[in-house]
Order: sequence, then structure tokens, then C-alpha cells
Amino acid sequence: MADTSEAVAQTAQETRPQAVAEEPELAAHPGPRQYVLVAIWLAVATAIEVAWYYADVPHALFVALLLFLSFIKFNLVVLWFMHLRFDSPIFRRLFATGLALALSVYLIVLVIFGALKAPWLLIVAFFLLVLPVATLLVRTRRGEPTVLQPEPSEPPPAGH
Repeated sequence: MADTSEAVAQTAQETRPQAVAEEPELAAHPGPRQYVLVAIWLAVATAIEVAWYYADVPHALFVALLLFLSFIKFNLVVLWFMHLRFDSPIFRRLFATGLALALSVYLIVLVIFGALKAPWLLIVAFFLLVLPVATLLVRTRRGEPTVLQPEPSEPPPAGH
């Protein structure tokens, strides 16, 4: 079994320069260690959510914390495990636009039918939706790198 893992590691090491030369975007992709760290953060956030469910906290604070943690977890999953962090900017824009539209329609329906009686939830939703999207658009128009857009890196030399 050790021979097999060594052979796999050797093959990966030998083919990496050629693969990166053919697909330069592969150089920006993280290794398994980063994915495990993201998974650990997701598990910690879930543990915090479960612990707060059993704690005696005011309902408004509980809902605000759950909204915040779900926003963080959603972003981690989308950016890392759906690879939007490394994809073309058009995919990020399409995803963000669709998400903002869906959440806006959802909030409008909640307000119209009276299911959303707490006005502070609208304020929280505003900060979770509109501000990040607006910031992303402003940075994109200025040409600044964003959290979603890794810094451009030099492709490795084609020789080896």
C-alpha cells in the first residue's frame, strides 16, 4: 500500500508542471490541506449554532447569530467547494446576481404576506445582501482584486 501512495505522489509531481503549463489556472488551486481547514471551520460554525440553540439567549440575538453564521458557511461552501473562488469572474457575477434576485424576491414575499414582522431582519438582510454586492461591483469596476478574485500570478516557465 505504501508503494501505491508513493507511486501516486511521484506521478502527480511529474505531471504537475505539464498540467500547469496547459492550464495556468491550476496553479492557483489549493491543496487538500486548505479544503480540510475550510471543513473544520464549517464544523466549528455548526457546533456554535447547535450550542446556541440550547443556550438561553434572546430570540432576536439567536436569529441574528444564525443568519450571520449561515451567511459565512454559505460563502465558504460556494467559494471553496463549488470553486467559484477560482472560476472566471462571469460565473461569480452570474451566481451573485441570481442569489441577490432570489433573496430579494423571498424577502418581498415575506413582507407582503406579513410573515416578516421584525423590521430589524430587513436591516440585517440589507447588510448581508446589498452591501457585499455593491462593494464587489465597485471593486470590479475599479479593477481592484477582490476576495473572490485571486491575485494574478505568473505562469510557470514552459520548459520544466
